[in-house]
Amino acid sequence: MSKQASPTLIGIFVAGAIGLIVAGILIISGGKLLLTDKTNYVLYFKGSVKGLNIGSPVSFRGVNIGTVTDIQLVVGEQGSDIRIPVIVEIDNTKFLSSQTGKSMMGGDDSIAELVTAGLRAQLQLQSLLTGQLFIQIDFFPSTEANLVEENRYRRSYKEIPTIPTPIEIIGKLLANLPVDKLKEQLLSSIEGIDRLVNSEELQQSISALRALLEDFRQLVTNLDRQIEPVASNVNLTLNDARKALQKAGTALDDVRGTMKQADTTLQSADALFSDEQVLTALDNALNEIASAAYAVRILAEAINNQPESLIRGRQ
Repeated sequence: MSKQASPTLIGIFVAGAIGLIVAGILIISGGKLLLTDKTNYVLYFKGSVKGLNIGSPVSFRGVNIGTVTDIQLVVGEQGSDIRIPVIVEIDNTKFLSSQTGKSMMGGDDSIAELVTAGLRAQLQLQSLLTGQLFIQIDFFPSTEANLVEENRYRRSYKEIPTIPTPIEIIGKLLANLPVDKLKEQLLSSIEGIDRLVNSEELQQSISALRALLEDFRQLVTNLDRQIEPVASNVNLTLNDARKALQKAGTALDDVRGTMKQADTTLQSADALFSDEQVLTALDNALNEIASAAYAVRILAEAINNQPESLIRGRQ
């Protein structure tokens, strides 16, 4: 007969296997599973969430801080009031305070302060090829915190307000545009342009403008022909004036040399007349000349009165 297996040994074996599996998971994850601190939040979107799936990332300025865990659909009593609640799971250890080092999204008070500071969620395009979306969380202090009053998840999750995507904003602007009126104005403008282009007045104006341009071209050609000889004469005149100026400069140099010699002569004369002996001799010479002139005058008068004295002599 075979011996029956002990239930105690089987239990110990199963518990040990489970313990080894858990230990292996902890070793592979580096012990992070024991440090996980996550909080679920609800986000309400009015527009389409096509491309957003369970497991889509939730990021803050490019840092992955969570994932989407559930997407639902809530229809209001009027039927047109449709909201899409999206449940996200945020890793609080990825959103820490620089002052305390603790999580900023772990408690109810902290998320309320962040929402007051402008924390909002927005759909963003993850891949242009696949059309996949992700949720971007960031601070938009200039936007209003539009919270859903009839929130069926209020007791279970805190709400993070959402803001429309740029595409939704553009869509709303386009939806409010008077398309029919703009179409009529566009067609009217096109018809007006067509009439203007094909009008006889425009063709005549173009012909007149072409003739005016041709006359202007001929005028420029004639002016160019006339300007060339005038320019040559101006160049000759300038050359003659340049030569005259050169001659005048030479004459001025000669005058400048003559003036320099005269100045030297005057300086020599001034030095000569400044000598006292020279002045005394010059004064004596002038006196002797005056005496001689007086004697000559007496002699001339005597000869004039008695010319015979030249023959007989003075008596």
